[in-house]
Amino acid sequence: RFRIRTAFATPASRPLAAAGVCEFLPLPFARGGAFFRSEPFDVVFVRLSPPDANGRCSFGWAAGYTPELVERALELGIPIVAELDPARPRTQSGREVPAEALFRACPATSAAAVDTPVPASPHAATIAAYLRELVPDGATLQVGIGSVPDAAVARLDRRGLGIHTEVLGPGLVSLATRGAADNSRKRVDAGLTIATIASIDPTVHAFVDQNPAVAVRGADEVLDPRRIALHGSLRCVNSAISVDLHGQVDAETIRGEQVAGVGGQLDFFRGAGLVDDGLRIIALESTAGGGRHSRIVRSLGPGSVVTSTRYDVDYVVTEHGIARLAGRTDEERRRALIDVADPAHRDALRNP
Repeated sequence: RFRIRTAFATPASRPLAAAGVCEFLPLPFARGGAFFRSEPFDVVFVRLSPPDANGRCSFGWAAGYTPELVERALELGIPIVAELDPARPRTQSGREVPAEALFRACPATSAAAVDTPVPASPHAATIAAYLRELVPDGATLQVGIGSVPDAAVARLDRRGLGIHTEVLGPGLVSLATRGAADNSRKRVDAGLTIATIASIDPTVHAFVDQNPAVAVRGADEVLDPRRIALHGSLRCVNSAISVDLHGQVDAETIRGEQVAGVGGQLDFFRGAGLVDDGLRIIALESTAGGGRHSRIVRSLGPGSVVTSTRYDVDYVVTEHGIARLAGRTDEERRRALIDVADPAHRDALRNP
C-alpha cells in the first residue's frame, strides 16, 4: 500500500488528498535535500533523458530535489529505477547520472504531461507597466508560478536582464529569445540562464534542449538563499491567492484547501532580503471570480496559511497600481493596499 506525501499540491494530488491517501508536506524547496538526508527511503524512481554519447543521463526540464535524492541513493547503495524518455529535453546541471549507476532502466511508455495553456491576463500589460517602474535595466529576475507574473514580465522592455529562477516559464523565455535577458550583467553565472524547473511547455522545452546558455540545476544550488543573495539588483516577482491589509501573503490555499505550495517564494524572498538593492514583489490581479472576490482582503480567512510574512514583502502590484510596503507603518500599508484593490471593493476594505 502506498501513501503519498507532496510538498506542492496540484490538480492531480487534490482528489488523492480528499481520499485520504495523499498528505501535504510543508517544505521549502531549498530544504528538500535536508529532508532526504534525514528520512529513510528504499528505492528511487526518476524520469531521465536517455544516456548521451558519454553514457550520462540528464534530468531534463526538472531537476528540483532529484540530484540530491539520486546522490543520496548512490551514497547509501539504494536502487535507482529510471524511465528513459527520448522526448525529454537534454539540459546541463553538472550532476548528470551515469547510466551504469541505474539499478533498472526502461523506456518511458507514456508521454510527459503538458501544461494547459492559460489565457494571458487582460491586465498583464497594465501590470507590466507598473512592474517596469521596479525593474531597471540589468536586473536579475526570479519569477514564480502564475500566469499573471509570467505574462507581465514577458512585456518588460528592459535590456541586459538576467535570469536566476525557480521555474523558467514562457515569459522569461520570451525575454531571452528577443535579447532582453542576455545575462550579461549577472554577478553570478554571467551568460547563463539558471532554473531548477522549466515549464512543461513546448516552446520552453525547445529553448532549453541542448542549449549551452541554459542550466537546469538542483534546488539546493538554485534556491539556496545565500547563493541568491550574491546577485545584485535582484527582482523577485511572485504571485498570491490573497494578500491581507498587513501585507501577509497566502499563495497556497483557497477556502482552507491546499491548492499549491510554497515553491521557491520563501527561499527567494529570504535571499532577496539579504541584498541591499533586492526587491520582493507580489504581482496579482486585484479580483477573482469575475470581479466578485477581492484578492486584497481585510484578513486572511479561516484555514488560510501565511506563505510570506508581512516582513518579507516590499511591494504589491495589481492592475490598479503599486503598493509600497517596505518602510511603511501598519496604517500606511493598509491605505496603500486598499488603493491597489479593485474600486468596487475598497469601501468594504475601509469599513469594518
